[in-house]
Amino acid sequence: MKKIKLLIISLFVLNSIYAQVTIYPKTEGVSQSVKYTVMANNQQIGTYDSPIVSYAAFDMQGKVTIKIKANRDVKWVDIRPKSLNIIPTWSADSTIHFSIDKPCNLSIELNGAPLEFPLFLFANPLETKIPSATDPNVIYFEAGKVHKAGLIQPKSNQTVYIGAGAVVDGFIYSENAENIKVCGRGVLLGTNNKQWSDWKKHKFVHFKSCKNITINDIMLVDAFTWQVVTENCDNVDINGIRLLAGNPSDDGIDIVRSRNVTVKNCFIRVKDDCVAIKGHLNYADNVISSNIKVSDCTFWNAEWGNGIEIGFELQCDEVTDIVFRNCDIIHVDKGAAISIHNGDDAKVSNVLFEDIRIEDCNQKLFDLAVFYTQYSVDKPKTQAEIDKRYLHGAWDGVLYLNPNERKAQAKYRGTIENITFKNISVTDGIFPYSLFSGYDENHKVKNIMIENLTIHGKKINNLKDLRLYSEFSEGITIK
Repeated sequence: MKKIKLLIISLFVLNSIYAQVTIYPKTEGVSQSVKYTVMANNQQIGTYDSPIVSYAAFDMQGKVTIKIKANRDVKWVDIRPKSLNIIPTWSADSTIHFSIDKPCNLSIELNGAPLEFPLFLFANPLETKIPSATDPNVIYFEAGKVHKAGLIQPKSNQTVYIGAGAVVDGFIYSENAENIKVCGRGVLLGTNNKQWSDWKKHKFVHFKSCKNITINDIMLVDAFTWQVVTENCDNVDINGIRLLAGNPSDDGIDIVRSRNVTVKNCFIRVKDDCVAIKGHLNYADNVISSNIKVSDCTFWNAEWGNGIEIGFELQCDEVTDIVFRNCDIIHVDKGAAISIHNGDDAKVSNVLFEDIRIEDCNQKLFDLAVFYTQYSVDKPKTQAEIDKRYLHGAWDGVLYLNPNERKAQAKYRGTIENITFKNISVTDGIFPYSLFSGYDENHKVKNIMIENLTIHGKKINNLKDLRLYSEFSEGITIK
């Protein structure tokens, strides 16, 4: 018994010795949040307000005690993702307490109202490698300052570094380059991008026809365009980035005609698709999207789009060998938690969704469809015709065709096949319905495996219990 007590005491002492919190420099000229005050191990963390959330970030090692003072009455606190099992306490003076023992990305939501200014808390591992500000191959943005940068164009073998507490007002674009790294613990801000004359030509962070690209750790705040775009790129690693936006067309990460892409440890809260894999733009049909792995991420899709999306624009031969694994979808306000929307003629195949936890989805769970849309290559030529054909219903952007028109447009349609859903759980919220909808007998959704699906703790053992609508679909198995 004495040995056990000594071991416990020793572990406590070791944790106390190695516990470490690194506070970022406060951003000069940027006001602290008026909604929250955040403390980590009794040190105040810089906390800021965006148009949709408050956010704070710090580095840590070991066990950290968090104290948050909110500016409003607190009667209930949810900390998501709930899979982390962080149990808070709170008091009558609106002070919230909890502890964490490893880096994580948290959404702290008050009084069951997630859209009323939650707090995002990003606890990072210690930053160990900071590039030199004097290195000619480093585009260096000093910590704790606001930088009016505009268009940032890294060249081959260069690094863009945004220091902790820095806010960079601008956007990043590179074409036909290789071996580029974007990193740091600071913020790339999109709020003012419309002031730059060439902002419409580019996305927020946009790499075109590049290879060996790394994007690590930075925060992207208040974008008005697709945020991180890899267009015809090869060998891309995206790790630990955070995206916070609530504007139209603010897709989180768009992987377009790219190969060998890894996305992991990211937190994405956007109004549109969190991650979307696409196959369009002006390339040969054999320039495909393939070998893409997304893992260990947290997604919040608000109002438009979907949580995890393949589509709509799929104008290449194939979209194949895709894996989404070990992700938390904490909110889907409208749309699908997991979707494949084939609006063109690609063959979408060999896709695995595994170990996905869905906490709050207000419409659709699985949505696999081949259809004619306002984004399709054969779409109507005028907005008036699109508006006339708009099919108001289960999908956003789908257009009506009469039977004869459907036959004429069939040559532009593709297929969806060999899709696996494994260890998917809906843990809370409503029981969302699902859709498997092909276009016709030659353009089907087929060979779908659903293995170990649980909804509200109950395993779904047959398609009848799934709340599934299906047409032009075959080979659907559930076990």
